[in-house]
Amino acid sequence: MNKDKLLDIIESHIQWATHGGQTGQQAILHKVDLRDADLGGSELSGIDLSESDLSCAVISWSSFQNANLAKVNFEQANLEGSNLQNANLMGANFRNANLWYANLKEADLRNTNYENASLQFADFENAIMIGSDLTKSNLMQAKFVGANLEGANLNGVLLDNTKLSGANLRGITIGSKNLSLIPPDLLGQYRNTFRVIN
Repeated sequence: MNKDKLLDIIESHIQWATHGGQTGQQAILHKVDLRDADLGGSELSGIDLSESDLSCAVISWSSFQNANLAKVNFEQANLEGSNLQNANLMGANFRNANLWYANLKEADLRNTNYENASLQFADFENAIMIGSDLTKSNLMQAKFVGANLEGANLNGVLLDNTKLSGANLRGITIGSKNLSLIPPDLLGQYRNTFRVIN
C-alpha cells in the first residue's frame, strides 16, 4: 500500500474519531510504513497501527487515546504533547524520540524502549512499564505517580524533580548516583531489590 493511500485511510479515521463514528471509518492498519509522515495535531484515538514504522514521524500534539500501538517503531519521532492515554504500546520503540509533555497515563508500556528519549514533563501516572528500558533518557519533571516500573532499566537516566510517589520500583536497574534522588519511602521499600550500577 502506497503512502498516499495510507494517508487517505488515516484521514477517514480522523473523520471517524472526530465525529463519534458518524462519518469516516476506523483505521485498522498493521505493519504499515509511515516513516517521516507528518500527522501533527491529528485526532487518531482508537486507531490500530500495531507493528508499524513511524520512525522520524511528526506526531506532535496528536491524540492516540485507546489506540493499539503495540510494537510500533517511533524511533526519533516527535510526539511532543501527544495524548497516548490508555493506549496499548507494549514493545514499542521510542529510542531517541521526543515525548516532551506527552500524556501516557494508564498506558500499557510493558517492555518498551525509551533509550536516550526526551521525556521531560511527560505524564506516566498509573502506566504499566514493567521491563521497560529507559537507559540514558531525560526524565526531568516527568511524573511516574503510581506507575509500575518493576524490572525497568533506569541506568544513566536524568532524574531532576521527577515525581515517583507511589511507583512500583521493584527490581529496577539504576545508577548509584541516582539512589539519593529516589524518595526515601520507596528507597526503604525496594532498595534490596535494586540492581545498582556504579
